[in-house]
Amino acid sequence: MIKAYFISDLHIGAEANSKEQERQKKILHFLEMIAIDASHLCIVGDLFDFWFEYKYVVPKKYFDFLYVLKKLVQSGVEIHYLTGNHDFYLGHFLDEYIGIKTWPNDCKLEIGGKKFYLFHGDGVASRDVGYRILKKILRNKLNLKLYRWLHPDLGIPFARVISGSSRKYTKKKNLQDEMDYKNFAESRFREGFDYVLMGHRHMPLEHKVGNSKYINLGDWLDNFTYAVFDGIDLELKYYNRE
Repeated sequence: MIKAYFISDLHIGAEANSKEQERQKKILHFLEMIAIDASHLCIVGDLFDFWFEYKYVVPKKYFDFLYVLKKLVQSGVEIHYLTGNHDFYLGHFLDEYIGIKTWPNDCKLEIGGKKFYLFHGDGVASRDVGYRILKKILRNKLNLKLYRWLHPDLGIPFARVISGSSRKYTKKKNLQDEMDYKNFAESRFREGFDYVLMGHRHMPLEHKVGNSKYINLGDWLDNFTYAVFDGIDLELKYYNRE
C-alpha cells in the first residue's frame, strides 16, 4: 500500500528553550506515528536548523531524530532527503549509516504512477539574485573543505548563529514571492509532473491547475504542516497533537 509523507523546514535545534523541547516532542511523535503506514517519507530540506557534515562528528542533539529515522528505514520506509539552505553540507553519513537517499538539489520521483518534482525552493524568487550567488559560494567544494578545518566546537555554534539570522530574513522577505513559486511549479506541470512540492517559504499553500497540484509544505516552527499521498490524491494537512 502506498502512503507517502512529505515534510519540510522542521529546523530542529532552532530554539534553545522549553518551546523547542515541546516542538521536538511533537516532531518525534509525528515520525513515530507515520511508521504505522508510511511507504515513503520525503524531507524537502532543512530538517535541522544547521547541518554540516564533519568527517567524524555528528551533533549529539540530533541523536534522537537520527535514531527514529534509522528505525523507519529498517521497517521498510523509503526516505529521501533534499538539501535545503540550512543544509550547508550533506556528505555520506545519512546515506551510509541511516539508509536515507540524499539529493543535492531537486528530486524527481514516481510514486503510484504519479510524477513528483521535489525542490526545497531556495533561489526560486526572481529577486533572490544575491542568495543564488551566495549559494554558489557556500556550496563551493574548496570553501566546504576549508570550513571543515574549523573545530566543531567553533564551527557548529558559529553556523547556528548564521542560520538563525538567515531564518528570520527568509521569513520576512518570503511574504512577497508567492507568484514566483506558483509560476515555477506550473513550468514543472508543463514538463509532465503531476505534483510539485517545495518548502523554504514557511507558508503552507495549495495551488491546483487542472489535475496537477503544487503544495508548499510550510514549516514545523509555526504551522506544523505536511502533505500525504495515498496513491490517489495529494493533500496538505495540519498536525494538531499537543
